[in-house]
Amino acid sequence: MLVSRPVVRGKDLDRLILLVAKPMKDLRGTWVHKYLKYGEQATFASRKSQTVPVPQRPSCAGRDPWYDLTKLVKPAFVFWPMSQQFRHIIPSNPERTICNKRFFDVSSDTLLLRECDVLIAILNSTLVGLWKNFYGRYTGTEGSLDTEVIDARMIEVPDPRGVDAALADELTSAVKAMSRRTVGRLIEEQLMDCHSPERARRIAAGPLVLSDELRQEDRRALDNAVFEVLGVTDATERARLVQRLHEDTALHFRSIRVVEIEKQEQRSRTANRRFSVQELAANAWDAAELPDVTPLTQWIEKGFECSVALKLPEERPAELPEHSMFDSNTVYFGRRLRGNERARSTRAHLDCANKGQANLIERLANLGLSGTLNVPADDSACRARLEAVNGRLVAAQNRFVELAECRTGDSRLQGQIVDQLLRWFVHGRNIAAKAHDSAD
Repeated sequence: MLVSRPVVRGKDLDRLILLVAKPMKDLRGTWVHKYLKYGEQATFASRKSQTVPVPQRPSCAGRDPWYDLTKLVKPAFVFWPMSQQFRHIIPSNPERTICNKRFFDVSSDTLLLRECDVLIAILNSTLVGLWKNFYGRYTGTEGSLDTEVIDARMIEVPDPRGVDAALADELTSAVKAMSRRTVGRLIEEQLMDCHSPERARRIAAGPLVLSDELRQEDRRALDNAVFEVLGVTDATERARLVQRLHEDTALHFRSIRVVEIEKQEQRSRTANRRFSVQELAANAWDAAELPDVTPLTQWIEKGFECSVALKLPEERPAELPEHSMFDSNTVYFGRRLRGNERARSTRAHLDCANKGQANLIERLANLGLSGTLNVPADDSACRARLEAVNGRLVAAQNRFVELAECRTGDSRLQGQIVDQLLRWFVHGRNIAAKAHDSAD
């Protein structure tokens, strides 16, 4: 939403991105480490993802480590916005700024520098601004258009290669002039100021009034030059085509805006609020009335003499080696490459005193616990504690499933509520708030 001109520079932006590739063990003692730990334990409401900690989201689960985005960053010379509505701005990227998922990088290994500048100008033309509507998909009925990568690749664009120097200067000069001002909407202003369906229909039935943007000299000069790129050599014919293009563009967005106003009116009459997973889980938590909600790190020491302090690494998952004669009491942490047994020796690991202790540590680690934990030294005591942990979790989960089913008939939503309740049961209800405070 900050983009208002066909160019993006660092001074125009109010956000920075920090890219991190180091493993967690090399980040200990930093604010980055605290922030990543917060992301591993807290959950965030999302319509697309389940209410799970960030590393378990589909886009993160396939990365190792889950927060490493450095290999995905390849800034290009121009951005294509994924979402658009009544404005058409395709910003150039002279400083090779990193874009987020709402933009796509447009790059080329074959275009010359001058041809890249010509392409930027062509992409900002009203012609492309109109054509894109026939390749993307509308998100609902209110005129918000999404063009995914597959859509953008199909859009017909005049070829910037072979454009002579004089015409290239006309194109680049026009888009530079547009870069010195705020680019407006392609729809008439009186419709944007209107919020009544009845008045909107009256305006749409009246004479067409071009928007301020479509009357700008630099935009008309750009569109004129684009038609010349397409081979229209007669100046009078180009002027007629530009006028027709602007009128058809205004009519297209006029019809979209009328429907948008009608739908806004309908939604205001029938609006109903849905409870979030967090709200439903909080309500179920209060109703659970469990006899003991002590976080697992503290509960594990109750009733047993826990005389051994072990430091659990933060890498996940935790696993015991299969069919191993020499390290059966060693718990390994982090992902293991298939078919590469030598990689086991480089992974974080924890040597336990006995099999019972190793099984207990594996279970606690996979429940999300890390850092220093006090556990029993005796094998039988560890096995008893593991059985108690599993029994406690099963009892809590059964209660949580019962409460979730009482709050929604959506099985997917029930699962998310239960997952959230189990995380609170293991880590403590206030773990997210405390982690957030420490990160601040």
